[in-house]
Amino acid sequence: MALKVFITGASSGIGQALAEYYATEYQEKDGAIIGLAARRLDALKILQDSLPATVVVYPLDVRDASSLEKAAEDFIKQFGAPDIVIANAGVSAGTLTENKTDLATFKGIIDINLIGMVNT
Repeated sequence: MALKVFITGASSGIGQALAEYYATEYQEKDGAIIGLAARRLDALKILQDSLPATVVVYPLDVRDASSLEKAAEDFIKQFGAPDIVIANAGVSAGTLTENKTDLATFKGIIDINLIGMVNT
């Protein structure tokens, strides 16, 4: 039976690397079915086309719980519950913590990194 994996923040970095890992590692076994979620549809499509696995892409923002719920429902309807869910979406302000960061930037980081993980 194919391994079913759902990854948020999958359009680049660690999320992309994890998608590549599961697709190639399980290619010789029973295969992999991978759900990829991120904001950048173009990057998701490029990754989807490069992977030796069944891949479904979900362009969404993890701050939007209803979008994540719809993506999860779609994935489960098509393939069943995922064996692995990786809540990987995250951002950084690119500043040191001792440097002052405006409240709106900090809130945006918390919304994506914490609330997005909870939504996942």
